[in-house]
Amino acid sequence: MQFTPSEAAVLTRLTVKAVNNAIDKKTISAACGRRGGYATRLLTMQALMSLTLERRLSDRFGLELRRELFDALSAAPRRIVSLDNGLLKIDMLEPRRELAMSLRELRRARRLVVIDPEIKGGDPVFRGTRVPVHMIAEIRAKGETEQDLLESYPSLTREMVRLAPIYAAAYPLRGRPRKHPWHDRPPVSQGSRKFSSIQVA
Repeated sequence: MQFTPSEAAVLTRLTVKAVNNAIDKKTISAACGRRGGYATRLLTMQALMSLTLERRLSDRFGLELRRELFDALSAAPRRIVSLDNGLLKIDMLEPRRELAMSLRELRRARRLVVIDPEIKGGDPVFRGTRVPVHMIAEIRAKGETEQDLLESYPSLTREMVRLAPIYAAAYPLRGRPRKHPWHDRPPVSQGSRKFSSIQVA
């Protein structure tokens, strides 16, 4: 399985910029590929494990030592990774658990979402609803509470509200926002409407 930089950022709790920097500096390797019709860089599970360690170790170990650790990890994916003839040992159990938990959350989020051109023009919505995932993530980011969202959107579950930011971060919307037909028109006040132009069928 391969992951885009935005998926990797969500799974490893790094920023997308940090993931791309790690690729650019060749701390981790990535392959070129396509997702959703767009060219992107793709990362393996091994690269994700290295990024999980990168977040924990970047302020403690220099770049060369981190590269050595990542090489040792790819050569022998054991629980304990040793460097410098055993002088430095790193237990991989906790980072592996953390990454596995993040993967489960992302898979759950994906199962809750459907993309259908007939619903909201193909924007991702929660399964069984017409509620856009990115809109809920945006509202949540502005400080709206989970309870308020559940009251405003009764078709949503607590899990949907909780996982919306994860999905939105892993799968950001691409392109410019669609223009609404009224985009460039001034607002119409109620007093200026001409009822004579309304035709009744």
